[in-house]
Amino acid sequence: MKSIKNIYCFHVFTLIAFFSFLPDVYSHCDTMSGPVATDAQKALETKDFKTIQIWVGAAQEKELEKRFNECIAVRNINEQTKKLADMYFIETSIRLHREAEGMPFTGVKPAQPLPTDIAAAEKALETGEIKTITDLLTEAIRSETQKWFEKAVDARKHKDDNVESGRKWVDAYVKYVVYIHGLYMQIEAGPQHGVED
Repeated sequence: MKSIKNIYCFHVFTLIAFFSFLPDVYSHCDTMSGPVATDAQKALETKDFKTIQIWVGAAQEKELEKRFNECIAVRNINEQTKKLADMYFIETSIRLHREAEGMPFTGVKPAQPLPTDIAAAEKALETGEIKTITDLLTEAIRSETQKWFEKAVDARKHKDDNVESGRKWVDAYVKYVVYIHGLYMQIEAGPQHGVED
């Protein structure tokens, strides 16, 4: 019984760590194609600080505005200065945005396509129709839950055959229950960070 509890605890810890890591893995605010970099560039081009101001909290606003004014002052000297100033401001904007979220800054990532879920979430916002994202989530949850459920059901049929089969049942059971519980906890918990929270 003790070993079963240890296996269960290990899987619970692993899943919690996995769900905690997800927002960082799929973050797109720190990429050159993300909304922060896009609005930082737009702010410089239009000389409108308010465009990028919204991406930070009150605690970061003063530093961001100072860097904005510094970059505006030098970016028209020549093309090389413009590129350096723009990149510096984009990096500063992303760093301060991450700070406002309470997340670590690990550098500016190259431009990249949006993950399927984020693309669907943004499309739903653009169209005003939530069905795009609810359909995606419903299918993902159904498919994954079905997979772990079927493995547990199959293992349960043979759990009393021998010790090896019993252990396979325990493994399948723990993964199934932990997946459901972890998913439910994540849904209940909601977003782990935001600029104002």
